[in-house]
Amino acid sequence: MRYKHLIIKMVLAMSNGDYLFKIYHYILAKYRREEHEKGREETQERKAEVIRIVSELESLDIIESTYSFIMGMLSVEKGGVSDV
Repeated sequence: MRYKHLIIKMVLAMSNGDYLFKIYHYILAKYRREEHEKGREETQERKAEVIRIVSELESLDIIESTYSFIMGMLSVEKGGVSDV
């Protein structure tokens, strides 16, 4: 955490616009990569939870309606008809 405070202190003290521009783009790329990795982890967690729930379902009606819902979502994702 100390590094965060030092970075903020240094950035606040800077007056060179070129340096600030370069730092901004460097940090932005790192931030986007970190957010992408977090999103990927969250997606994997959601997939695992959905798979767990589906594997525990016993009602054929719920399984069929879930299947239809997922097929509809995949159709929209691939450019099919949407619900608009």
